[in-house]
Amino acid sequence: MSNNKQYYLVIRGHRPGVYRQWHGEEGAAKQVQGFSNALYKGFATLADAKAWVATLPESERLSAEAWLAEQLDHEPEAAVSPDTVVMYTDGSALGNPGPGGYGVVLRYNQHYKELSGGFRRTTNNRMELMACIAGLRALKRPMRVVIYSDSKYVVDAVQEGWVQRWQAKNWMRTSTEPAQNADLWAELVQLCTIHQVQFVWVPGHSGVPDNERCHQLATAAAQQPNLPPDIGFEQADEQKP
Repeated sequence: MSNNKQYYLVIRGHRPGVYRQWHGEEGAAKQVQGFSNALYKGFATLADAKAWVATLPESERLSAEAWLAEQLDHEPEAAVSPDTVVMYTDGSALGNPGPGGYGVVLRYNQHYKELSGGFRRTTNNRMELMACIAGLRALKRPMRVVIYSDSKYVVDAVQEGWVQRWQAKNWMRTSTEPAQNADLWAELVQLCTIHQVQFVWVPGHSGVPDNERCHQLATAAAQQPNLPPDIGFEQADEQKP
């Protein structure tokens, strides 16, 4: 199965339904292996799945339409308009601070892209921010974007207006305390003026395939040899008393 599939629809199998992964105990593969006359298919979007279901005989179509409707009710991402980029991001630092990496999964209609990179010494929060920045940098024109992140630091700072207050105070958190990671926050804010961006928090390590893939990309990037410096972090680190 291609890794651009997000949904697997099992029409005939051990346990028919909609699955968000192919492999594993909760995957679609287990439901069709060894099942005589199994019928299943993978899709990039629920819209693709609905179009295929419409071609099925009524006896199978009605049940499948009900499964898809239930999936749509429980998954806001599925309702994202087709002209919106869906982006999953994650960051990791081994030691925090230590070698770090970021991972990004981008989806736009049928297009799928992965991004990753790492630095020799950085923090988890910086890599969470860097993942968002790298994903937005990759867009070639202004877009509507939904960023799914498991970082409360990133999502709350945007949704609660913290970053706007830091910016208004010339990147000071209080009258005496600078906002951390101001260099990355400034770039992210600037990118968000180009694109129409919505941030959505998702729980980490909860089985969401693209979130799990971002984590794999981030940790793999952090383990690469000869990583470049995170200049913003290292300069700030040198200035600490």
